[in-house]
Amino acid sequence: MKNRTLINELKNKINEEVTIAGWMHRIRNLGKVAFLLLRDRTGMVQCVLNPNEIEMIKDLQVESVLKITGKVVETPKGDSVEIQATAIEIVSPVKEMIPVEINKDEIDAHMETIIDHRPVTIRHPKQQALFKVQAGILNAFRNAMVDEGFTEFRSPVLMSAPSESGASVFEVKYYGDKAFLAQSPQVYKQIMVGAFERAFTVTPVFRAEKHNTTRHLMEITQMDGEMGFIENYDEVLEVIESVVRKILESIGEKNKTELDLWQATLPKLPEGRFPKVKVKEALKIIEERTGRSSNREELDLDPEDEREIAKWALEKYNSDFLWLLNFKKDKNFYTWNNPEDNDESLSFDLECRGLEWLSGTHRIHDYEKLLENMKKQGLSLEHYEHYLEAFKYGIPSEAGFSLGLERMTQQIFELKNIREATLFPSDLDRIAGQRISRVKKEA
Repeated sequence: MKNRTLINELKNKINEEVTIAGWMHRIRNLGKVAFLLLRDRTGMVQCVLNPNEIEMIKDLQVESVLKITGKVVETPKGDSVEIQATAIEIVSPVKEMIPVEINKDEIDAHMETIIDHRPVTIRHPKQQALFKVQAGILNAFRNAMVDEGFTEFRSPVLMSAPSESGASVFEVKYYGDKAFLAQSPQVYKQIMVGAFERAFTVTPVFRAEKHNTTRHLMEITQMDGEMGFIENYDEVLEVIESVVRKILESIGEKNKTELDLWQATLPKLPEGRFPKVKVKEALKIIEERTGRSSNREELDLDPEDEREIAKWALEKYNSDFLWLLNFKKDKNFYTWNNPEDNDESLSFDLECRGLEWLSGTHRIHDYEKLLENMKKQGLSLEHYEHYLEAFKYGIPSEAGFSLGLERMTQQIFELKNIREATLFPSDLDRIAGQRISRVKKEA
């Protein structure tokens, strides 16, 4: 919009006439004078209206889009500025009450209601803050990965065969044939190691698993990296630690306003390397601390275990971060198992405040070993021609990882449910934020 002044620029235009534009956030009508709070992408400002302007907007509800012209003056206290309005243009009128009140400090509504009306509730400053920080995470991740020598690529969302074994997939029609929504960019990241040595992608992934918990969704955003020419996966852990530090440093600096709005504190980082513990040892520690027996044969932690081992890491290392190493022998065809313990895989999770942020493994780069594993699992080699070709013609020893964007956001703000950290969540009851009707379910 030509000749428009943004609200955060007004302090530099005292005694000047300006035109601002935005949403009517709140109005207090005293009869002969009214005070209207206008909101744009940079903030809010009070506009003082005379009777002519009051008459013009008397039938409008909040969230009407207005263009206001007037003089910028200091407020009586001299600590901010306001607009003495001389003209109003109604750009987009709202004549009915909005379904959820968003012009208060907090939205007084249940999470489900907030998601039901996301097109409106996202306008609330605190809701915006969540996703501004999420955008900051994405930007910082990209910058950090480039700093570490990684090249970004775009990974396909449609695949001719499932990218991972053992997980449910969404099957879709594809010109009379069938395709699958990607569970992971796994096979493509590994291919890209053959070109760039270090590659990363940011992509949506889909899991048709019937979880309805506070930490699972059908669609999430993954920030994935793959790294070649490693001797062991600890080299990858060191890179990840650097990336995580850079992300937190960046949002702590650039998103301080949004964090303060939620009174959010960033996770505690250890002074040196992140603490590590093998899953076998973690289960022993949990059993000693709680007296609760665990199924050590599974070599995995349930949510309660994760919270307990997080407390241990904070007490022992003053760290909200903890590496869990060597989970159970991996069912995926592309992961090396531990040569020193046949029960374990060369795998790792990064825990933050009792929730998994990241998982990864040391990949198999040996062509013959991949063929052997794929045949054992009954996979059709025809569907993996591109993938196998990369290894047939030489891939170095490598490892990779996936960071979950929504989980990172959830734990930074210490939200109770991952749906709060997702703009348009897909789960057993919703597709992209919209509820699935009962008729549609039964059909």
